[in-house]
This record gives sequence, structure tokens and C-alpha cells, in this order.
Amino acid sequence: MQRGFTLVELLVVIAIVGILAGLLLPVFANSREKARQTTCLSNLQQIAMATLQYAQDWDETFPMSGYESVDALGRPCFVSAGSAISPFLGDRQILACPSNPNAYETSSYVEALGLTGGECGKGKVGGGSYALNEAVFVSGNAPRLGLHLQKPVRLAELRYASETVLAYDGNVALDNQCNFNRFAPAIDGRHLGSFNASFADGHAKALPTILSGCVARNINGKVLREYCLGFLSPYSRQCGQAVSLQCVNQLTGIIGIDERGICFMRLR
Repeated sequence: MQRGFTLVELLVVIAIVGILAGLLLPVFANSREKARQTTCLSNLQQIAMATLQYAQDWDETFPMSGYESVDALGRPCFVSAGSAISPFLGDRQILACPSNPNAYETSSYVEALGLTGGECGKGKVGGGSYALNEAVFVSGNAPRLGLHLQKPVRLAELRYASETVLAYDGNVALDNQCNFNRFAPAIDGRHLGSFNASFADGHAKALPTILSGCVARNINGKVLREYCLGFLSPYSRQCGQAVSLQCVNQLTGIIGIDERGICFMRLR
């Protein structure tokens, strides 16, 4: 006659299974996040290539970060850089990182400021997951948003394209919190503490971050944690300055060199 498991033995087995599940679940979760990060990295590389294609078609100039226009119904609306390069992307979903596809939403915000058409041609689906280097994607004319027309940046002005960031995992800050200015393109370390960034030569890579502990809000009122670069980079020191920034929470600038070495600057 075969002997069955005793209650104590069953409880021991259940406990072992529970411990193993507790150990393996975080591993599976990390693996899924790594897969999402890989997709996101591909998205950013495609965004970089689409931006360069746009520049080739538009007299070697980069698209603007955004400007006001009028939609088919005669309503004022906002043309974003994402809309400008979308013909070269093929699928607007590339503008959404799978780890946080709705980090911010543009249309409802600009509608509240008087652009009743939201994002031109996109209705209420405008938004995304990525921040732009505002020194490359300079502003167009959008007076309702407090943006003024600047001369577009040309490809030839980027002397160090492989070091100059185009777009990255990010968000859009609301105003002066955690040292963010209005519409600041905040870094988002959404991939297990790292973030992806694309560069003006077309490549993309993952970069480490650290949390500062400061918490702000994005343009839609969502929580926005301040992430800082986790290493010394060309964006750590502004050209002409002797001291490096304590927290690099956005990648805004074009890379150059001064008497102290590599640094970032703004052309406009």
C-alpha cells in the first residue's frame, strides 16, 4: 500500500514552490522589460533616421519642435515634430515607447490653451513617450504656448553629430519644479533605471540614470520624477563654464569643445 503525503510534507512543498515563484517572478518581469526596452531602442533609432531623411528633403535643416497652424476645419492646431517626421516613419506608433506609451498627451494640453484643433491632423491622440533635444529641434511660432519662431538648425552646424542627442525616453515638464523650465524635455529612466537615446548620426543606445528624489508634474498633471544622468557626459558641462552640473535632467544642447574640453552649447 502506497503512503500519501502528510500535511506537513504538503505544506513544505507549497512553501518551496512559493519561494521559487518569488525568486523567478522578478526575473521574468525584468526580461519582459528588457524586451520592451529593445523595441523602444529600435523606435528611437527609426526616429533618428526619419529626422535625418526629413533634413535631407528640407534643405539640410532639422524640423521644428512645433508651431501653430490651422486644420481642415479652420481651427487653430499644433504641428509637432512627430507630425513633421511621420511621413518618414510610416507608423506613428513608433513615437510610443511600449514601457510608457502615454507618458504625456499633447492635444488636450494645447486645446486648453486655445488651440482647439489639438494636434493638427491627429485629434486627441497626439502625444507620446519621447523628449526632444530643444537645441536641435528649435521652436516655431506658437504664441499661445509662449513659443517664438527661431531659425531652424542645419545639419552642418552639428560638428559632433555622434555625441549630439536627438530624442530620448522622456516627458514634458509643466513648469518650475525640480529645476525644470516650462516644457522642459525631462529624462525618464523608465527601463529599470536606464533610458534610451538616439543621436544625430543615426545611432541609439541605452544610458544609466539615478533618481534625485525630487518630484514634479508633467503637462498633463501626472507625477514626473526627476532622473539625472548616471555618468559624466558631454551634457554635464555647458561650454564656457568651469563647473559641471550636479544633475543633468534633460539633454538640451549641441556638443562642442572649449578650452576645458567637450561640452554642450545652444546655437539659438
